[in-house]
Amino acid sequence: MHKCLVLLVITAAACGQGDRAQPQQQPSPAGLAHASQADLAREIAEADRLGTWPELQRRWQGQTVRWTVTRQRLLCRSAGDCNVAAFPIQRPARQGWMPELQFAPGQYDVLAGVCGDREACDVTIEGTLRQLEVSAELPTSVQLANVKIVTARS
Repeated sequence: MHKCLVLLVITAAACGQGDRAQPQQQPSPAGLAHASQADLAREIAEADRLGTWPELQRRWQGQTVRWTVTRQRLLCRSAGDCNVAAFPIQRPARQGWMPELQFAPGQYDVLAGVCGDREACDVTIEGTLRQLEVSAELPTSVQLANVKIVTARS
């Protein structure tokens, strides 16, 4: 009996050492060759047709993007409450999503200084597509984080 107990303890110790599963880290998404808002809109339309929502989300979320957007003064009143138009506003609207911006430190002040009181101001921004919610049932939601102002014009 004593031999069986010793053998059981040795076997348990040997199995417990190297067989522990290491936590899997999510691989970073491969950089996108085409990452404009128009590219995202095309892929959303394709995902709607094919039902490939999860793949679209995995491919785009976490990407660094550089987009030219329009800051509408009424939709971007503070660093904590800022949405922009990713496309020219037209009727009927072709895309309904207006990215929410989360600014890198000091960057909202740069935007406010460049755009001032103008109702509309075109800016080129760079940031990380932090959150992308896409589905056939709900409207698209885009959140860009660590946003920096690259260029601005009225």
